[in-house]
Amino acid sequence: MKKKSLVLLASAITLAAGVALLARALMRPPPPVTVVKEVEVPSTPPREVLAAGHALVPGDFLDGSALIWRKLPGEAIQAIHFAAAADADRRQLERGLYGATLRRPLAEGEPFTRDLLVHAGEPGFLAAVLKPGLRAVSIPTSAVSSNAGLVSAGDWVDVILSLNRDGIDPQQAVAGSTPYAELASQTILRRVRVLALNSNTASIAPAATAADDEAGRSTGARGTRASGGTSQRTSYESITLEVTPEAAEQLAVAREIGTLQVALRSVRQEEDDGGDAFPAARSVTRLGDVTTIFERPRQGGSAPVTVQTYHGAQQGAQTFGAH
Repeated sequence: MKKKSLVLLASAITLAAGVALLARALMRPPPPVTVVKEVEVPSTPPREVLAAGHALVPGDFLDGSALIWRKLPGEAIQAIHFAAAADADRRQLERGLYGATLRRPLAEGEPFTRDLLVHAGEPGFLAAVLKPGLRAVSIPTSAVSSNAGLVSAGDWVDVILSLNRDGIDPQQAVAGSTPYAELASQTILRRVRVLALNSNTASIAPAATAADDEAGRSTGARGTRASGGTSQRTSYESITLEVTPEAAEQLAVAREIGTLQVALRSVRQEEDDGGDAFPAARSVTRLGDVTTIFERPRQGGSAPVTVQTYHGAQQGAQTFGAH
């Protein structure tokens, strides 16, 4: 009897435990359902940046025709681009680019970047302005030989070599002539473009705007009046020229034997000539072509010359050239 009761009790306990577990499972709330929603990231509105109005190459100076505004997606615009929204900011950016040139070619419509442009006076400007195949050579100069105040970067000049009279030895002069008879000059190069005076390359680039030019003239006028009507000219020690490799070698030799001077050429003549720098004709201007001051006047022939003669113990004198 006891055994049967124990079995019934165990069965009841097992059934109760199963019912409890089943009830607990049925009463447990279902796990939460994770819902993934796609949130649209707000897109950056497109903005306008400065771009090339036409194909440009190094040596081309930027002006109004070379600049256009082009729309780019906001995410494509970087800090190196020239972007602006207001009209006043755009005009200011345009003025800042006038007169600059490029370090590499730029296709039409391609945006400008800050590392692409170089202005006068900045490192790499002369290399960008220099025409392909030509060289930049500096020669020593002075206020006189450089036509100080007349020649500026961007002008076209001829190069003249003059023999230095300090290097002439009077003892080697031919009898009856002046020691200066060896003085001579020659135009060794024609139509050479001036790239810089000392390190000043500002004038080779076109003026930014007419307003800037007018402001500069006004400032200069005020400075002249403040200084009592006198202006101080800058003295240049070197002038940089754009020449062919062969002409660069000629200048290297010429600077060792004499003084190099430059002669300013007409702008209208450059339009007719065209082409690059070329060697000058080999004509030489000597002292006799300049003046007759050093020529000795002739008086019916040369002066008589007396020669002492010796024949053993006998001495005598013989005159030649007497009339």
